[in-house]
Amino acid sequence: MDEEIMAIRQKKMREIMAIAEKEKERANWPGTPIEITDANFDSIIKQYSSLVIDCWAPWCGPCRMLAPTIETLAKENKGRVVFGKLNTDENTAIATKFGIMSIPTLLFFKNGKLVDKMIGAVPKQYIEQKIEKIL
Repeated sequence: MDEEIMAIRQKKMREIMAIAEKEKERANWPGTPIEITDANFDSIIKQYSSLVIDCWAPWCGPCRMLAPTIETLAKENKGRVVFGKLNTDENTAIATKFGIMSIPTLLFFKNGKLVDKMIGAVPKQYIEQKIEKIL
């Protein structure tokens, strides 16, 4: 009986340590949007379990309108969600892979999988609702 209790305690301790390690790792997540490229996309998507990618282009007015909102959300959600920016003019492979036909488009990833997308310069609260849904 004592061995069984010890085994249960050890298992619980390992679980607690794993959770603490994940929280420590998330504390180091960036609080500003990171640049996503065709070259770094695969590594970024594996590195962060919760990721929102803003697909944009420099000539796009609505994209420029959305940019401050993305900056704010990145700060407010540091440690919960990582935000990235993908210039679709310079990184056509990823844009094509996810069928980006209109910009701005937000791609929501959870554990490396695309779980949702949002098209257009949408209000901050809509993006926040989507973030809560994917977490």
